[in-house]
Amino acid sequence: MRAPNPLLTTAVAICGLADGKALRSSSPADGGTSLLQTGYLIGNGKLGAIPFGPPGAEKLNLNVDSLWSGGPFEVEGYNGGNPSSPLYGALPGIRERIFQSGTGGMDELLGNGNHYGSNRVLGNLSVTFDGAPSYTNYKRTLDLDDGVHRTKFRINNSSAEIASSVFCSYPDQVCVYHLESTERLPVVAVKFENHLVEQSLLQSSCEGSTVRHSGLTQAGSPEGMKYAAVARVDPKSATTTCSSEGALQISAGKEVTIIISAETNYDQKAGNAQNNWSFKGADPGPVVERISSAASSRGYDSLLDRHVRDYQSLMGEFSLELPDPLRSESEDTDTAGLIEGYSYDGTGNPYLENLLFDYARHLLLSSSRANSLPANLQGRWTESLTPAWSADYHANINVQMNYWLADQTGLAETQHALWRYMADTWVPRGTETARLLYNASGWVVHNEMNVFGFTAMKEDALWANYPAAAAWLMQHVWDSFEYTQDAAWLDSQGYPLLKGVASFWLSSLQDDRFYHDGSLVANPCNSPETGPTTFSCAHYQQLIHQVFDSVLAAQEFIHPSSRDPQFVAAVTAALERLDKGLHFSSWGGIKEWKLPESFGYDGKSTHRHLSHLVGWYPGYSISSFANGYGANTSIQNAVRETLISRGMGNAEDANAGWAKVWRAACWARLNDSATAYGELRYAIDQNFVGNALSMYSGTEPPFQIDANFGFAGAVLSMLVVDLPVADGARMRTDSRTVVLGPAIPREWAGGRVKGLRIRGGGMVDFSWDARGVVNRARVVSRGTGGRVRLVNVEGHLLAEL
Repeated sequence: MRAPNPLLTTAVAICGLADGKALRSSSPADGGTSLLQTGYLIGNGKLGAIPFGPPGAEKLNLNVDSLWSGGPFEVEGYNGGNPSSPLYGALPGIRERIFQSGTGGMDELLGNGNHYGSNRVLGNLSVTFDGAPSYTNYKRTLDLDDGVHRTKFRINNSSAEIASSVFCSYPDQVCVYHLESTERLPVVAVKFENHLVEQSLLQSSCEGSTVRHSGLTQAGSPEGMKYAAVARVDPKSATTTCSSEGALQISAGKEVTIIISAETNYDQKAGNAQNNWSFKGADPGPVVERISSAASSRGYDSLLDRHVRDYQSLMGEFSLELPDPLRSESEDTDTAGLIEGYSYDGTGNPYLENLLFDYARHLLLSSSRANSLPANLQGRWTESLTPAWSADYHANINVQMNYWLADQTGLAETQHALWRYMADTWVPRGTETARLLYNASGWVVHNEMNVFGFTAMKEDALWANYPAAAAWLMQHVWDSFEYTQDAAWLDSQGYPLLKGVASFWLSSLQDDRFYHDGSLVANPCNSPETGPTTFSCAHYQQLIHQVFDSVLAAQEFIHPSSRDPQFVAAVTAALERLDKGLHFSSWGGIKEWKLPESFGYDGKSTHRHLSHLVGWYPGYSISSFANGYGANTSIQNAVRETLISRGMGNAEDANAGWAKVWRAACWARLNDSATAYGELRYAIDQNFVGNALSMYSGTEPPFQIDANFGFAGAVLSMLVVDLPVADGARMRTDSRTVVLGPAIPREWAGGRVKGLRIRGGGMVDFSWDARGVVNRARVVSRGTGGRVRLVNVEGHLLAEL
C-alpha cells in the first residue's frame, strides 16, 4: 500500500497557509454566466480550467487555446480579410483629401469581418458522486505558491473529510483532478458535457478507464475544426466500468486521479501560402491519447511534483512583499469579502493589493507558454461559444497590456507564445495586407486579430483603421531583448519582426503637406477609438519613433550578415525628419492630433484611451527620462494636465479597469505616488469582483483580463523607472540611471522586492522605509548591458551595476 499522500494534509489545512498567497472562499464557484465572477482560474498555457460546483457535483470548465470557429474551417478560400485585388490605388486621393482638409474618409480601404470566428469553450468535465447533498466545513483555495486549486469539506456531518486538488501541468501538457478522502470514497462518475453545442456535432464514449469527447465546430464543407479531449483514470488506483449513459464509474478506495488532455487540429505553422493558408494540422484524437497515456504512467505524485517544480521555477523568480498590519485577519477572510469591503475612499489593503499582483503573474503563466497561443482578451478562459469581442487579440492596448508585467518579473518565457503567433500568423498575411492596401513593403496588421491571420481592416475606420498595432508590439520585442540580452533570439526572430514593421513605415510615411514643415507623418490615421481620420496622430508618430529607434539600437547586437547598411541609412534619415508626436495644446495638455485646435478635436476629454501618452507610458519616446529631456518640467506638466483632463477612467464612454490601471502607471511615472495609488484603489473598487478578476463594465460582465495584467504593470511602474537610452544610442557604452521606488505609497511602508529585472540583464533586490523611499538595494546580477546607476526617488545612489 502506498504511503499517505502528504499533499492531502496540505489540502486539509490549506486555510492556514503561513504566507497567505492564496485566493480563498468558503463556498463553491457558480457555473453559467457567473463562472468568471466566482471561479478561480488555472492553466498551462494551452489548456485552461475553472473548477466549479458543489461537493459531489463538481465540474471543470475546460478550454484549449486554439479552439475557434471561423476562418478556413468555416469557408473555402479564407483570406484573412484581405481584398481579392489591390485597393492602394485609392490611397493618393485619400491622402490628398486629408492633407487638403485636415480630415477625411478612407472607406475605400475598409473591409469586413466575415468568417472572423470566435474563441469558444471546449466543455465541462463532470465529476459526481452520491452522498454529498449536504456538506460542512467547505473551503476552496487557489494557492499562488504552487498553482494548485484545492477544496476540502465534510459530507453529511460524518467524520469523512474529502479533498480535491486540481492543477494544469505544463511539463506533461495535461490537467489533473485528484480526489482523496480520509474514508472510502463513494462511486465517482466522470463524463464530458457541452450543452451549448449542437449535439450532432459531438461524440462521447467510454471505454476501459477512459472517457472521450470529440467534435467539429461545423458540419459540411469545409469541415469544421476538429477537437478532442480525453479524461483517463489512473488504473493503478481504481476499478472502472462504463454506464449506459457513457459515464465512467470509478470505484477507487480512498483516492482517484483523473488526467485530462485536449487538442484541436489547428496548426499555426500551416497559416501561410506554402500550406494554402489552411491552418490545418494532425487529427487531435491520437495526440490526446498519447499525451494522456504518458501522463497517466507517471502517477499523481510525480505529476504534481513536476508541475510544482515548473510553476515555482518561474513564479519564484520574483516576489513582492507588502507588509500589512491586518495580515492575519485578511488571511482568515474570503477573498470575495476582502474585495467587497475594499473602498476607493478607504486606506487600501496591502494584503489584497499584493494578492492581486501575484494573481496577475499566475494568470499570465497559466495562459501563455512557449507552445501555446498568447493570452487573449480573456486569457485562456471562457464559458461561452461566443464570448465578448470573440475573446480575440485587440492590439490597440489590450494584448500589449497583457504582457506589461513579463520582462521585469522573470516571466519573459511567457512571451515566446506572442513572438511565435506574430511570426506565424501576422507576418504572412500582414505582408499581403501591406501590399494590397498600402502598396508598402514589410508587414502590417490592424486592431482586431483572430488565430487565422486576419490582418486587414473591418468595417469602421474609428475601430478598424489602426496600422500602428504592430509598431506598438515592437516595443515588447525590443524590451524583451534589453531585459534578457538574448542576442541569438534577437537575430533570429526579434530583429526580423522589427525590420518588417520599420520597412512598412518607411514605405508609408508622407511629407506633411498640411503644414509643409518638412516632417514625415502617417496618413491616414485614427487615434484608437476616438477622433477623426486625419494625419500625424500623436500615437502613431510616437510608436514609429520607437520602432526606428529600436532598429538602430539593434545593429550592434545582430549578426553582421543580418545588417543592411542601406536600410539603416534610410531609417536614420527618416528618424531625423519624423514628427515625434509631441505637440502642446493651448490649455496645457499634450495634443492627440497635429491639427490646429480650431478643428475642435483637441479640447479636454475624459475618453478611456490615453493613446497620445503611449510615449510616456508604457513607451519612452516622450518620457521626461529619455531623449535628452531630463527633468523637462514643461513635458511633465503637459502630461499631468492631460491626465487630469482624462479623469479617473469612469466616464460616459466606459467604466473599464484597463483604463484606470493605465492612468495609475502614467501617474507613477510622474512620481505622484498618491494619485497613482488612488487610481489602483479605484480600479479595485470599481472593477474587481469576488474571484479577483476585473470586469469590463464596472463589476458587470464581460470579463476582460487585461486589467488584471495591467494592475501588475502599474504596480511595477510605482516600483521602478527603467527606460532605454533613446535615438539609437548604445546601451553598453552609455551610463543609465534607474530609479527605484519612484511612486511607492506610504501605505506600503516597509515593503521589499526580490528579483526585479533591469535592462541589460541585471537583477536587483530592494526595500523601502516608512515613507516609501527605497533605502536598501542589493545587486543580484550585473548582466551585460553596461553601467547602470540605481538611485531612489530623492536621487541618492543606492548601488551600481
